[in-house]
Amino acid sequence: MSPRQHALALPAGRGAFLVAVALVMVSDVLLPLQDALTKRFVEAVPVAQLLLVRSFTVMALALAFGRGRLAGRIVRSPVKRTMILRALVMFAAWSCFYLALAEMPLAQAVTLYFVSPIFVAVASGPVLGEWPSARHWLAILVGFLGVVLASGLVRFELTTAVALALASSALWAAALLMLRSMASEESSLVQVTVANGVFVLAGAVQLPFTGWHLAPAELFGVALIGVVGGTGQFALYEAARRLPAHLIAVLEYGGLITGFALGYLMFGDVPTALVTFGAVLVVISGVQAVRLESRRAAPSIDAGEPAPDALAPGELAALPGLPLTPFLPPSQQETSMSKETHDLVVNYIARYRFPFPGQTTWPEGYVTTTNVPEAKASIPTPAGAHFPDIVITDKTGRVRELGEVEMEIGPQALPYLKAGSELTDNDTPTQVKHFFVYVPAGHEAVAQKLLEDNTISYAGVRGFTVNADGTVKIVPFVTKGDQYDHQITDPAAA
Repeated sequence: MSPRQHALALPAGRGAFLVAVALVMVSDVLLPLQDALTKRFVEAVPVAQLLLVRSFTVMALALAFGRGRLAGRIVRSPVKRTMILRALVMFAAWSCFYLALAEMPLAQAVTLYFVSPIFVAVASGPVLGEWPSARHWLAILVGFLGVVLASGLVRFELTTAVALALASSALWAAALLMLRSMASEESSLVQVTVANGVFVLAGAVQLPFTGWHLAPAELFGVALIGVVGGTGQFALYEAARRLPAHLIAVLEYGGLITGFALGYLMFGDVPTALVTFGAVLVVISGVQAVRLESRRAAPSIDAGEPAPDALAPGELAALPGLPLTPFLPPSQQETSMSKETHDLVVNYIARYRFPFPGQTTWPEGYVTTTNVPEAKASIPTPAGAHFPDIVITDKTGRVRELGEVEMEIGPQALPYLKAGSELTDNDTPTQVKHFFVYVPAGHEAVAQKLLEDNTISYAGVRGFTVNADGTVKIVPFVTKGDQYDHQITDPAAA
């Protein structure tokens, strides 16, 4: 990736970011509303039965909308097991939450639930490679202080209901991390359908032990709750395709405000001055988190000037990037960081490997585009619009394959490497993503470790050399996709 491309972002990056933030805010209204409406039933109706009816409504609507195509996609999905496991975790989270809700005020239950952003922030770095910066941590902790004040945790008393609410928080954090890790592997509609289908089955197996408690009128009411909650789920799933997990977790603090408002309007729970002050801190933390990410989404278009108050590279990842000059062949060392060398390698790869000379399996209608020297085709990332070095699209314009030429390789590259991988297809024999990373010869193992340590799916890692006369050579290091791609490309030796 060239320095110019790394610094350049289109205004659309910020627009897409704000849309994703708005989706989380929609879920912050609809999901607490779902819980408030459910509270009216939990004291008289088993939790499993409420989840069954509510989830059946969502699943039925999703299948009616997606029809046979949706069902077929679910059957063929390479991440079915992960989606099912995540749904079971969510079922356990909601069960714990609603059992707690039957024994405590809505505002307190919702507040205890919002311990989850702490869990998410701690785990998002090692699990997803999405490291919160020091300022993100500050926003998270300010929000959590607001939660502590608003919930009365300063007078902490561990009861069964409190333990259940905290358990639901930990389970939801795990579910959110799982959602983020596979958000782009499947559409939101597929994930909503699978999750609610699992809820239906989990609730149905408990019916012989609980009996049926819902009257027809109540059945209709719970079904309407399902429509509200299903819309909130869909909004959250769409946001997870665009935002890092720790930001989603902070923005979910906004649901606390909705919970307090609904508790007052529906149950007469009057917030105290301490609760109000805590809610203000929650709002401040959310606004600060959005400001930090918004700066990433719209950096300066001047390649040489960072955006005002922009985050330093060390705040995006735990370690700085690794300069590769000492690892390169002597012919490359003087020009390893030059834009000219980078662009030469990019255009060489695009010409001789997408497709290979004489390749007969190259799909009809596929178009190869490079973003050097002119940036043409961008993709959305949590850090804003990014221009991959090589973009392959089909005749519909859909991105199928991507290639990145990295003159440096390190954790600072994770946001766009992960985003690029997630956007490509997985129509490979091993169902890995059609994503290729090219690095200077001698540093392939570093690139492979970075990808695998951060669970980034890829089809191949390749090394390149550039001779003094400008001759480029590509040597595959590891190929996890089509073995046909495991070819050395060196026309000078042909």
